[in-house]
Amino acid sequence: MLIERVSSAGEGGGGTINALWPTQFIMRLTILGAKMIVRVIWGIVLLTGLNVLPVSGAEVERHAMAGGTIAISIAGEIVEGDAEALRLEIQRAQLANYPISEIQLNSIGGSLYEGTSLARVVRAASLNTRVAERNICASACFLVFAAGSTKSVQNGARVGVHAATTASGDNTQISIKATEAMGRIAKLLGVPSGIVERMVSTPASQMFWLNGANFVSMGAVITDGK
Repeated sequence: MLIERVSSAGEGGGGTINALWPTQFIMRLTILGAKMIVRVIWGIVLLTGLNVLPVSGAEVERHAMAGGTIAISIAGEIVEGDAEALRLEIQRAQLANYPISEIQLNSIGGSLYEGTSLARVVRAASLNTRVAERNICASACFLVFAAGSTKSVQNGARVGVHAATTASGDNTQISIKATEAMGRIAKLLGVPSGIVERMVSTPASQMFWLNGANFVSMGAVITDGK
């Protein structure tokens, strides 16, 4: 993921996401006046066999579903502007009186700040999240998944977490602070401590894939694939 801001405040109390979230946790990383970027997108070469789109920016689209509802999909790398795109799609659906059944996720991650903003939009709108068969939701995408009111994963889907690193692959104070911020945000979203511990301890060059017990612990439902 691309991390442009990290925590500068406390966690808050009671697990409540207030109007300031996530800005109370995340600030722009600046060292000697130069903005620093931390990249933690998992190697695409390892994603063979999964339906992950190329790293070029997420596509946010609406899809007609059964019963007159719609789903909104987020597919590809999470980049700046995706949260606003999602907010606009939600607004259009609401103006047209289309109930939104779920947010469908297929992303290897991207910007931590934007992923956090997407999670905020999903949580504020009380939307469900789903990762379909042969799709993936990893790194910053995990925060969006965790924000769902109801979270579901089809058999054959993969959901993963790991820590942050710099664009050059170094483990620095910046990446450490970014990882800590990501862990605090995950806790605020109700992610169990066991998964958060895996998130912050798994090197960015690796991935911890959630298993059935992990999904159950965070209240996610595992369903049959198509």
